[in-house]
Amino acid sequence: MEKYNSFIEKLYRFARGSVYGILSVAIGLLFNTIALLLSPNYNFLLDMISELGVGPGGFFFNLGLVLAGILAIPFFIYFGRVFRSDNNYDSLEKSAVIISIISCISFSLIGCFPAIQNNVILFFHVIFALINWICEILYLTLFSILILKNSKFSKLQAFHGFIGIGVILFNLFTWWPITEWAVTFIITSWILVNAIYMFYKKL
Repeated sequence: MEKYNSFIEKLYRFARGSVYGILSVAIGLLFNTIALLLSPNYNFLLDMISELGVGPGGFFFNLGLVLAGILAIPFFIYFGRVFRSDNNYDSLEKSAVIISIISCISFSLIGCFPAIQNNVILFFHVIFALINWICEILYLTLFSILILKNSKFSKLQAFHGFIGIGVILFNLFTWWPITEWAVTFIITSWILVNAIYMFYKKL
């Protein structure tokens, strides 16, 4: 645990925690864009996002998932620390951080298990995707509650999180390609907005 904490502190000495959220989003968008450019036949309305992981740009798409998930971990740990001054919400903050880390790990593992025509690999791909979505619902809920209770943040940031919860739930019940992209957009924008806000406010 001491080695883990030491490594995290070294990361924060290198760059503020909010920067890792921005980097996570930037790398995710970059590699997604490369994958899309290499997949001219991809259809946003007909093809699930996972199709990019087994298409011509699959290597870049999957690598983007792995890197974005890893980089998001120090961001979420830092995000949780911002609320530590509010002692009444200590357990809530810890739960939000732990769940968000699980989400990040499962997100990265999706890239390690692309949706190829192999029952075992496909099984793990679906499992990690479901774990990620469920964890996203939970950490969005917890962080949004923390934001509502904290004067350092705007209530609009909390509403952004609650909207994200609705989008993810809608996607789970519809399983349409376009709603899956909506989930990607809402999570990406939520991380980016909060990361930029904390960086600008020097939180």
